[in-house]
Amino acid sequence: MATLLRARAIFSLLVFAIGAVSVHAQAADDEARYTAELEVLAGTIAHAVTMRDTDTLLRYAWPEMAEEARRRLAKPDSGLACALFDTTCLQRHVRDGDRPRVSIADFFKRQPHARLRIHYLGMAMVSLGLDSPYHYALLTWVVPGSDADRKFPAHDLSRWSDDHVNTCVIYTKATGWRFQSDVGVFFCAKTLDLKPDPG
Repeated sequence: MATLLRARAIFSLLVFAIGAVSVHAQAADDEARYTAELEVLAGTIAHAVTMRDTDTLLRYAWPEMAEEARRRLAKPDSGLACALFDTTCLQRHVRDGDRPRVSIADFFKRQPHARLRIHYLGMAMVSLGLDSPYHYALLTWVVPGSDADRKFPAHDLSRWSDDHVNTCVIYTKATGWRFQSDVGVFFCAKTLDLKPDPG
């Protein structure tokens, strides 16, 4: 009887271990698949910014934010357009006392060897109603060897353009990947803190 119980216990442990390995392997496969998708998306976004291709950027905006973002991007001197495309213009929008900024386009041009880092924000999965911990991600281009590179993903998001730039994206089955941004495109929520556009 004792031998039978031990055999059953060993069998149960084996089943559990196999199940755990299977779950771990599935998670690794999911991460690899989403990482490959996001590397392509990151390349598309970076190219769109450097080419000032607003139509491509707006394709990844949420529908309810797209028109306002389109309106702001159509004004070359708006804070959003300057932050994305024009470093000189951007300085007029930087808040008093804030550090000078470089536009996202100029960052990419000045840092052609910036390295893409991806961090999945799975802890937000439940609150956002997502199906997978890989459906919300921080994409960061870092200057190799920089403070942001060393501290990623615990780098200071407010220091964008110093040694990194970020975008946040979220995935749903209905929409695919979209920017998780309070300005419509590119910038993660609460990271673009500029003076209000005049008028």
